Amino acid sequence: MRIGYLSTLYHTSHLLKMKKVLNAEWRVFGTGMEIISAFESEMIDLAYIGLTPVIVGIERGLEIACIAGGHVEGTAIAGRFENREFPENLNGKTVGVPAKGSIHDVILRSLAEKVRFEIKNYPWAEMILDDFIDGKIDAVCGTPNLAVLARKYGAKLIAKPSDLLPWNPSYGIVVRRDFLDESEEKIRDFLIKHEWGTNILRESRDFSARLLSEYLKGELDQSTIREILDMSPKYCASLPERYVESTMKLAEFMVNLGYIKDTPNPNEIFDLEIILEIHPQREHYTSFSMTP
Repeated sequence: MRIGYLSTLYHTSHLLKMKKVLNAEWRVFGTGMEIISAFESEMIDLAYIGLTPVIVGIERGLEIACIAGGHVEGTAIAGRFENREFPENLNGKTVGVPAKGSIHDVILRSLAEKVRFEIKNYPWAEMILDDFIDGKIDAVCGTPNLAVLARKYGAKLIAKPSDLLPWNPSYGIVVRRDFLDESEEKIRDFLIKHEWGTNILRESRDFSARLLSEYLKGELDQSTIREILDMSPKYCASLPERYVESTMKLAEFMVNLGYIKDTPNPNEIFDLEIILEIHPQREHYTSFSMTP
């Protein structure tokens, strides 16, 4: 199995890769749209990816499906200005955000209907942080990783993940449909281990922070990683109705933004068959404590 993944710390890819529990070839990518290109060229079979690039890929004719969740509400906004009522506090500011079509970009642009602010897109999240440190932008919009690191340089949390679109699907597990047809047992095995990883991230965050700090060879300390994991500890592999509904709201925003022409049907995006077998119980996204 060839798996595409991102550097985002709260994806289970890092735990599964570190623990070597899968017979897989791992390929890291910088953005979700790079993963879509990799799907198009058949470089990968399965990927960790936000759902907005997936929707773009499907409109381009790509035969892929989201078969599991992973995390919801993974977008935060942090900046160096007064913490007035949100989103009015963005008025007149410049906000850095990942590339157009990313879930962070779509969520941020949905706010522009209410207040006027400048949006600056970047190909890499590291570039957003660099410009924030240099004073070239007023705020950052992206993953909890980005928000936590910005806070180390004087930013305040302007909008925590739960302040933005409820249940927004920060990432899911997506596969090529032909691979889904051919390799159901491999995918089932992967999803069982993926669910194990989400349970560890949700219920044992001190342990997870230690493992991830070792994985990063000390590049980030355990307390910083714990802060990232705690900002939105909504980890699970299931695909409940609210996850699907929020995805469809994002698709509607994308139509309004001109990113896609038509809103796809849910069955064009999702295939629930295997995850309903593996995870028939109630979702765990909302089953968390702030102090595990």
